[in-house]
Amino acid sequence: MNPRLLPFLLLVASLVPLAAQAGEPVTACVSLGNDQEIIRAGGGEQFYLRDGQSHYRVAFRNSCAPITMTPTVEISTNGQVGQLCPQDTKVVTKRGSCRVSTVEQITADEFAVRKRRARQ
Repeated sequence: MNPRLLPFLLLVASLVPLAAQAGEPVTACVSLGNDQEIIRAGGGEQFYLRDGQSHYRVAFRNSCAPITMTPTVEISTNGQVGQLCPQDTKVVTKRGSCRVSTVEQITADEFAVRKRRARQ
């Protein structure tokens, strides 16, 4: 084994637990607070949400064109605004609404990467 490779391999091994945590399915409803940030991505197929210290990837059943063109987004489940659930969640914009298919918790680092990509 190349001794110069060892620091790189140790770095990769230290990141494995972080990667395993990213993309964990949300199994219970989350009450969203007022400190939110949304990063639009995937041409309306998904978006990334920061809610306080928690981070999520939210995917739609079908493409959601309205989310790509609006400054305001309301997230609700069964009429309860501010509820993000693994089932029955709807995203409403001034231009329309879309049904959520999956919600995954991601790391703060993954959110930061998505935010940087969106700015480019």
